[in-house]
Amino acid sequence: MSETPEGTTTPESTETTPSRRRPALLALAAVAVLLVGVGLGLLIQASLTDNSSGKDFPAANSAAVGFAQDMTRHHEQGIEMAAIELEHGTDPQVRSMAFDILTAQSNEIGQMQSWLSRWGRPVTNPGETMGWMGHGPSTEASGDDHGDMDHGDTDHGDMGHGDHGAAPAADVEQPAMPGMATSAEMERFRAMRGPEVDTTFLQLMLRHHEGGLHMMEYAANPDNVSQPYVRDLASAMERTQDKEIGIIKAMLAERNAQPLPMN
Repeated sequence: MSETPEGTTTPESTETTPSRRRPALLALAAVAVLLVGVGLGLLIQASLTDNSSGKDFPAANSAAVGFAQDMTRHHEQGIEMAAIELEHGTDPQVRSMAFDILTAQSNEIGQMQSWLSRWGRPVTNPGETMGWMGHGPSTEASGDDHGDMDHGDTDHGDMGHGDHGAAPAADVEQPAMPGMATSAEMERFRAMRGPEVDTTFLQLMLRHHEGGLHMMEYAANPDNVSQPYVRDLASAMERTQDKEIGIIKAMLAERNAQPLPMN
C-alpha cells in the first residue's frame, strides 16, 4: 500500500511482470502468425482457382502433393523449435532468428495447406514419407493414384539419406525425415533453460534446415513438379534456408559449439 498526499492509501500495482507475460504473448503471436499464413494461403488458392483448370491438379502420388504434405510436417517441428527458443532462450540475436523462422514457416504452411485443400488432398501424407521423391509430375488426368504406387523400386540412395541397405538398430529412434529431431531430443529441448537453449536451438535448427534442402531442391525442379507456383515456393524456401544455414553456422562458431551430425 502507498500513501497519497491527501493521506489516503492506494493498492500497490499488481501488473504482471514482463517475464510472466512473455510466454502468453508469444503463444498469441504464434497463433496470429499461423492464421495470417492460412489467410494468405486461401487468397492464393482463390487466385489459382480463378486462373487454372482441374488439369492443373496433381495426382495423389505426385511430387507436388508429397512435397506439400511432407514439408508441412517438417515445418511444424521447425515452428515448435522456434517457439521454444522464443519462450526460453536468452540471446536476443538467436531469438530474433527464431521469430523470423516461426513467421516465415507459418506462412509457408498456410500456402501449402491451401494447395492441398484446393487439390482435394489430405494434409498428412498417407503413404511412405518422402516416397514421392523419384516420381515425376503427374496430374489427375493420368489416372494415377497413391494406392497404385510401388515404392519397392524407388532408389533414395543419391539423396544423402544414408545407407538404406542396413536396418537401424531396434533401440535407436529414427527421425520422421532427415534432419528432424527425434521425440527424445525434443523432450530434452523443451526442458532446457538458460543459454543452453540458444545453443541447442541453433544445433537442432541447422540440422533441420540441412535435412529439408533435399525436398526443396527436388520440388523446385521442373522435371519433377509441373506447377510453377509449387516450384516457386520450393525455390524461395531453399534460398532462405541456405542463407540461414550460413548464419547459424557462424553463430555456432562464435559459441565454440559443433553442428550435430545428420541423422
